[in-house]
Amino acid sequence: MGGKLRGWFRYLVDGVGRRVPRADVLRVPRRHRIRAQLRRHSVAMISLMIAISSLGYNTWRNETSELHRNWRQASFELTREINELQQVVLYRRYFHPVESDVPAGIGDAETWIRGWGRAASVRDLTSVLPDPLPAHGLHLHTTRAQHARHLHGDDELAREAEEALLTALDDTRDSVLELIRNLR
Repeated sequence: MGGKLRGWFRYLVDGVGRRVPRADVLRVPRRHRIRAQLRRHSVAMISLMIAISSLGYNTWRNETSELHRNWRQASFELTREINELQQVVLYRRYFHPVESDVPAGIGDAETWIRGWGRAASVRDLTSVLPDPLPAHGLHLHTTRAQHARHLHGDDELAREAEEALLTALDDTRDSVLELIRNLR
């Protein structure tokens, strides 16, 4: 068997699969040898191109799906936070118990703290979502900062504060619902 294998080294296989003595193969122009190799390995090269493009598409699709899942989850959490902040605003506006041991203008300390927690949570959740939600979250937070002290009164300032906060809440909610509708 050893002699038989050594004999194969004197021969090469040409483009059509015939055994050709080595000296004859070396006389074939280089471009013919490359064409023969391309023809011989064309199925493997096509398979490799399809595999690479499929891998690229699957990676892109998985990344996009994961991003949309994260946005959808954040949007649902954001909707819950917006609704709870709206309840705080309405409670402070219509049922405004004033405690004697809290600073003037704060009213009910529990709803004051809960409202700021919800407003900060809305601002933070919108920051990880696509435009225009970060701007809406920041606007809601600054609106809360401007009008929160006026919610517990019975005057015109209280009605303006309520209207400004509820408008900011509705704008943010509408943008979140639009994002949820557009996610696929």
